Amino acid sequence: MAAHGSLRASLLAALLLAAREARPEPAHEASPWYVPDHAAMQFAGAIGFLSAGPGWSFLDDTVEAALLVGWAPPALAGEDFFTFTLKGQWRPFLLDAAEWTVRPLMVGAMLSYTVGDDYFAGLPSRYDRGYYWFRTAVRPALLLGASAGRPVEALNLRFVEGYFELVATDYRLVQFIRNPTTVNVELFTLALGVKLRF
Repeated sequence: MAAHGSLRASLLAALLLAAREARPEPAHEASPWYVPDHAAMQFAGAIGFLSAGPGWSFLDDTVEAALLVGWAPPALAGEDFFTFTLKGQWRPFLLDAAEWTVRPLMVGAMLSYTVGDDYFAGLPSRYDRGYYWFRTAVRPALLLGASAGRPVEALNLRFVEGYFELVATDYRLVQFIRNPTTVNVELFTLALGVKLRF
C-alpha cells in the first residue's frame, strides 16, 4: 500500500512538472517608449571630452535617439563647460558573424547646446549685426559611423556595442564649402563610444 502511495505521488509530481514545463512562459512586457533601453558613453566628437546619457532604439534597433551630457575640462578647452546633445541615427544594415553583430553604416544628425561664458545662442550686443553668422552655443552636425557588439551575459546585459563616428559640424561644413583647399581632414571630428543595452 505504501508502495502504491509512493508511486501515485511520483506520478502526480511528474505530471505537475510536465504541465508546468508545457505551459507557455508569459510574454515579456515591452517597456513604454519613453523608458531608455541603452546607455551610451562617448569620447570626443564635438560634444565634450566625455559625454554620457540614455538612448532609445526603434524599429529593431535600426533607428536610435540619444540624449547626452558632455563635459570638457579647462586643461583641454580653456574653460569648464557642459554640452547637451540630442542625437538621431539610422542604422540600415546588420551583419552577423559568430556572436558579433556589426552595423557597417550609421548615418545621422545631432543638435548640441553648450553652456559657458564664451558661448551664445543669440548675438551679444557687444558685436555688430552680422559679425558672427553662426551661434557659438548651438551646433548642428552630421554623423557617419559604424558599430560592432555582442551579448555579455556576465554583466547581465543584452548587448555591449562599440562604435565610432565622424562628426561634421555646420561651421566646419560651411568653411569646407567656402574654401575646400585649406579645410581637409579637419572637416571631421572623431568620436569613440560604447553602448550598454539592457
